[in-house]
Amino acid sequence: MSTDPKSGSPPVTPQVRHKGMKIFTYPKIIFIWPTLATAIICAIGMAVIGNNTQDPARAKKAGDVPAAKAEVKTNDDVARAEPDEAARRTAGRRFSSIQNLMGLTFIAVFFLNMMIMAVDFPRFTIIALVLLAAFLTFFFLWLNVWLDVLPGLVSLMERVFVVANSSFYAMVAVAIMINFGIIWVSRYLDYWEILPNEILHNHGPFSDLERFPTTNLKFDKEIPDILEYALLRSGRLVLHVQNERKAIVLDNVLWIDHKENELKKLMSRMEVRITTDQEAAAESA
Repeated sequence: MSTDPKSGSPPVTPQVRHKGMKIFTYPKIIFIWPTLATAIICAIGMAVIGNNTQDPARAKKAGDVPAAKAEVKTNDDVARAEPDEAARRTAGRRFSSIQNLMGLTFIAVFFLNMMIMAVDFPRFTIIALVLLAAFLTFFFLWLNVWLDVLPGLVSLMERVFVVANSSFYAMVAVAIMINFGIIWVSRYLDYWEILPNEILHNHGPFSDLERFPTTNLKFDKEIPDILEYALLRSGRLVLHVQNERKAIVLDNVLWIDHKENELKKLMSRMEVRITTDQEAAAESA
């Protein structure tokens, strides 16, 4: 006589096991994406204005009439000429011209990108720099009340003229995108894989493999540069493996908060348990 399972017993549901996670490290050049975005915007902007790279100050001088050749004009002629003179005065401003503003914006973003990649900015350093910038701003405003330094600064800024055509900005963008493509493909030559029972380090063109145990695994999350964290949520992971003299340091890990949460979930499942026949059949299916 066959016996049926008890109707009141709940069905056995297999537990979902964590399949592990991959951790990639990236070079510092990955943080240059703001320069890429600025180059694309400047290339489009220069194409819209017809690649006008002419210096407005030189255009103004070329439009002036020599005093020796000036002719006597009537009042009607002077009235018609006033709008043209006003337009030439406006066009003569070099610093506020569109092509110059695009060039200066590109140089400024590129400069800040180089500084971010060259120097680490902890939280307290950023606060100090913000306070220093605010102090210098108020200091120059106060100094202008007594010495009238702003006209001199404006005159100095009018001497700056940085310009490039759309082809230049487009080629810079293409060069950065090619480097990004190489980085995206070559990241599989050196990466880490955290599994519930072991840590795998895949590196080299022929996939050399190193194995580390996950027993008593501990890890630390660090944010050495707050600006890099703001750009791509980048940080550092430090893995402390049992019976290893040196800790495993993974720099420039993108989306570090997500990796931290996944590691916490993975470590919570690193435990020994008995697998029933039904669970084994469900996992193999």
